[in-house]
Amino acid sequence: MHRMNLDPEDKARLIEAINKDTEPAVDLLPKLFPGTAEKFDIQSLDRAKIPTLEYAGKRSKAAILSEAGAGIGAAPLQTVRCFGDAKQDEWHNLIVQGDNLQFLKTCCNNTDLLIKNKIKGKVKLIYIDPPFATKSDFGGRDGEKSYSDKIATAEFIESLRERLIYLREILADDGSIFVHLDQKMSHYVKIIMDEVFGKNNFRNEIIWGYGGGGAPKIFYPNKHDTLFWYTKFKKWTFNKQFRPYSEKTLSRGLTAVKGNNYKLSEEGAGQVDYWVDDDVQKILSPTAFENFKYPTQKPEGLLKRVVIGHSNPGDLILDCFGGSGTTSSVAEKLDRRWISCDFGKHSIYTVQRRMLRIGESKALVEKKSKNGNVVVKKGNAYNKNPKPFSVVSSGAYDFSHIMDLRKHKNVYIDFVLGLFQHTRNEKKAKKFRLANIYTVNDNNPVEVYPVWDDEFLKEVKIDEDYLQGIINQSGGKLKGEYTIITPESCTNISDIILKNQDGKEVQFLIKTFPYKILEDISRNFELQEQPSSQDNVNNMITSTAFYFNEDVEFTAKRTKNGLIINKFESKILDKEGNYFEGFSGLAMLLVDLDYEPGKPFDIDKTLFVKEIKEDGSVTITNLTKSVGLIAIDKHGNESKPFNLE
Repeated sequence: MHRMNLDPEDKARLIEAINKDTEPAVDLLPKLFPGTAEKFDIQSLDRAKIPTLEYAGKRSKAAILSEAGAGIGAAPLQTVRCFGDAKQDEWHNLIVQGDNLQFLKTCCNNTDLLIKNKIKGKVKLIYIDPPFATKSDFGGRDGEKSYSDKIATAEFIESLRERLIYLREILADDGSIFVHLDQKMSHYVKIIMDEVFGKNNFRNEIIWGYGGGGAPKIFYPNKHDTLFWYTKFKKWTFNKQFRPYSEKTLSRGLTAVKGNNYKLSEEGAGQVDYWVDDDVQKILSPTAFENFKYPTQKPEGLLKRVVIGHSNPGDLILDCFGGSGTTSSVAEKLDRRWISCDFGKHSIYTVQRRMLRIGESKALVEKKSKNGNVVVKKGNAYNKNPKPFSVVSSGAYDFSHIMDLRKHKNVYIDFVLGLFQHTRNEKKAKKFRLANIYTVNDNNPVEVYPVWDDEFLKEVKIDEDYLQGIINQSGGKLKGEYTIITPESCTNISDIILKNQDGKEVQFLIKTFPYKILEDISRNFELQEQPSSQDNVNNMITSTAFYFNEDVEFTAKRTKNGLIINKFESKILDKEGNYFEGFSGLAMLLVDLDYEPGKPFDIDKTLFVKEIKEDGSVTITNLTKSVGLIAIDKHGNESKPFNLE
């Protein structure tokens, strides 16, 4: 029987609660029931007042958020290319290429200089249209794969839940989030949204009825999607939108009728009425100017309703399942700032093209000058250049910047040891008879994680199994402290204590440093030539929360019916660790029909691998005299733009 530990003040509070027939304060429970209360998470019990989903692999919110705080999985951002002129300290809209979970962790960690204090807690509107976990591959016009959706239900729910937890952290206190789903997963996600954002912060379930589907034969066809609208707290932006007056009404003159409110603005005019425009009521037309033939692309009219209704000009909008960039395009036209994130290069180049050509697309609202003259009519060409934006990489580390450090193993080892005030001492390190030990700290081993070893990186990550392997490698006799120095993105574990075969403790100290240190030092540090210990460096890594950009070599020439690939070489490996043969490692070719060397690559067409014959030939009509090509391999690495002669 455990003894209660109540002081006089606690007893007085308990007696008061009993006299008032009220529940004791939460902090009294561990003291009242020391033998059982410690087993319960009071906050979890409080959340249990609403239905929750339980499934294998579900982690606590605290465990998920702690990863970002520890820098685990957060990926440094690198600027790839910029468009437009803006001062360094001014906001650039962002196209982010990489795993959106890594990017969201980076935003929550809030230390990366590119976005520090610019995103976390400042996003006024989040719209996401995540994959629906249908166990099928979404395709483009002819079924080309743009992203894979092969996730089991529990995995899908937890992966989305992780992202929702981080999205809530970066949402402004008066912000809104919209999650767009179809009938397959919406009921599960509603429960997850209640858990993450709170049932009291559920604002509405919005039905987008797009019709179509034909007459029912053996079942009812799909005719709508669902948008769940949640807010972070009890304050949010809600702008009433107005049904435009007809020309007939306007021709009679506009008068205020008692009981009728009306408003004229550049974002709509008319009587107060949550009106759904025709372009919202239907799915995207195959012949629409805005249709980029991208899988699951949504019409701009739908996003216009969301963006106008729940944000104001200058607000920051985020879509971390960016796709074709509809959210970003609408945000740009409505004078909002925006971020689009997607893993696929197909998406990145599609969004880039959409921004570069946004002036040719249709204006969403009427624009007036200061003196009231209409300068742009809704439906006419937007006719404006995009505001400055950048393409940045999250988790795709271009080691071409630090190739010398990668090649020159010994210089790299000395450098990273020096970061933590260690000096190489292999004479003392030898006594441990363990791999990658290069010095000692108080007679305890110090390991340098071998980023120079591609196969090591491909097969290994720093986790509990990796650390247990070190103990086993030592014959089970390792004890005391063991330090590992590693880039922060190479580990998904922090300091931990394990036991050897004799039950003695081994305290693993994980000393991490940001990739940016390597990048910065490479710009100002000249290395001496030394033999490389590896022939093939920088293979794409997916098992350690980051990957390296790998050079793709590519050439082609014109043929009578199109083009033929002369050369395609990529150093990526398949799941068995073998190089892809022939064109089997090629994913797609991006085509710019008006390519000018030195100018931004402006994608006009995507040729997917199924359109490429075994001999490398491609049938394509209407090739211009100035054709640029970029080859994308199956891991997302890309070649330099190639000028087809």
